[in-house]
Amino acid sequence: MEFFWELSLDWTDHFQRDLFRYLLAATAVSLSVSWLFRGWMDRRRIQNRRAGWKDIRREISFSMLTLGVFATVGIITSILRDWGLVQLYWQWSDYPLWWNLLSLPVVILLHDAYFYWTHRGMHHPKLFKHFHRVHHLSRTPTPWAAYSFSIGEAALMAVFSPLILMLMPLHVLVWLAFIFVMIFRNAMLHAGCEFHPRSWVDGPLDFMTTTTHHDLHHQRFQGNYGFYFTWWDRWMGTEFKNYKEEFRRAVDGKANGKGDSEKTSPQIAA
Repeated sequence: MEFFWELSLDWTDHFQRDLFRYLLAATAVSLSVSWLFRGWMDRRRIQNRRAGWKDIRREISFSMLTLGVFATVGIITSILRDWGLVQLYWQWSDYPLWWNLLSLPVVILLHDAYFYWTHRGMHHPKLFKHFHRVHHLSRTPTPWAAYSFSIGEAALMAVFSPLILMLMPLHVLVWLAFIFVMIFRNAMLHAGCEFHPRSWVDGPLDFMTTTTHHDLHHQRFQGNYGFYFTWWDRWMGTEFKNYKEEFRRAVDGKANGKGDSEKTSPQIAA
């Protein structure tokens, strides 16, 4: 009985920490869009259509379900750590300086590859309804859609954590930095307004995704699967051909209106 009580407390602790990060990122991005930089962001809306409170309530509800799955996987990760299978370390001196500096970029690169292929896989007709349909109910996403997943997708996204922590040693602060980068980037990609400067897609940082890049995925479904970077989409030929044009339109305040369509995608209806 004591074991299950401790397990329940541990699960609650994981849930609360994930909830804090989700609320922090979604709230910060939402306030930036709707209040702090409202005038500037309104001119940079990617779609003419705007999400309503019903959409936001749905996104938050499914995100709470996702956080429950994340907490469960967190328990499993803790057990693996107790068994000595997770390679988190606390002392910087445990590994060379070069690894301490390089490990965060390496984790982000691996997560980007993991996300691209699992995300693209979930769009297979036989998998979409069971894994990814819930997330695509957000045709015009908001930052609260960052964790709006079905149980299957939530589990698939969460399992990256124990896998990577078993694969390579990571300082606990590096791991926390990755978690915060991931959730803030996620919230930004679903903001519905373009944060990046007009020159972004014509300069050396074009290898990084933008809010428009991911928003087009929510509008059109088959393409722009990448998370942090555009590499995989370009290597695999899955980036929308007019992505840069749509990016410039959003930055220039000329919303394309794709999100206004009331026509339901065959994939959503499946």
